[in-house]
Amino acid sequence: MAFRPDYLVRETGQNLLRNPSLSLATILTVFISLSLMGVALLFQSGIDRLNSVFQDEVEFIVWMDKDAGPVQIELVEDTLDNNLYVREHWYIDKDETWVEFQSYYADRPEILELLTKEQMPTSFQVAPKSSEVQLIEGLREELETVEGVSDVQFASEAIENIARFSRVTSLSMLVAAIAAGLAAALLMYNSIRTAVFARRREIEVMRLVGATKWFIRIPFMLEGLIQGLIGAFLSIFSVFALNQTFDNLFTSFESVTFRDVALPDWQILYIGGWLMLIGALIGAIGAGIAVTRYLDA
Repeated sequence: MAFRPDYLVRETGQNLLRNPSLSLATILTVFISLSLMGVALLFQSGIDRLNSVFQDEVEFIVWMDKDAGPVQIELVEDTLDNNLYVREHWYIDKDETWVEFQSYYADRPEILELLTKEQMPTSFQVAPKSSEVQLIEGLREELETVEGVSDVQFASEAIENIARFSRVTSLSMLVAAIAAGLAAALLMYNSIRTAVFARRREIEVMRLVGATKWFIRIPFMLEGLIQGLIGAFLSIFSVFALNQTFDNLFTSFESVTFRDVALPDWQILYIGGWLMLIGALIGAIGAGIAVTRYLDA
């Protein structure tokens, strides 16, 4: 039998309206499953952005000896300039160190009385090209051997903890997204099988009069495709609403870093595009498999 557009439109529409409660249940199933997947992708993207911002802000301090002169300072500066793993660096003189010291101990005047500006050490603040602990450890070992350097400090434990958190969370979100997708496909499969079983007599008549398997299968696949797209479209709103909640929450934070957890609108549209594609595939493929298993039975 040849396919006619009017037949496909009519048959697909009838399939959707024949059992509205089942169609609604299928759409809600896809909506919930893809919402969970969208939330997983939202968290994943937010963590990636946070990790990227954190890597850009990783710095360590090279403290100079109190009696280090211009020759030693220039030597350290040349070492930093020639190191391929240093993104940028800047020199902090006694005046700047003294201002920061006064600001930090503003509520402890007894400590401020113990030191003077001339006793402040100078330093270099260094931003590496990577936040890998091993790379920064290598930089520290190299700089500690340079004449005039007193100490090199960086928060290695904090860097390792954030990197570990990023890896674990990313893996968890990936597993959650895959699980949500499989759940949506399974529930779509069961919903379509229920619809096929409800129309088993009609399908048997169509087979007896010579209808091919694809002639029977296509309207159900279109039905699943439409249900998947509707559920995916609704899930985009839930992801957008959650992202707006994050944006409103983190905007009130003093830390600029956490404000980057909320995604810009273009990234939400990007995630939405993937949800629409996944919803369409889940609906069409799930329905196709469900009908095929029935026809082959």
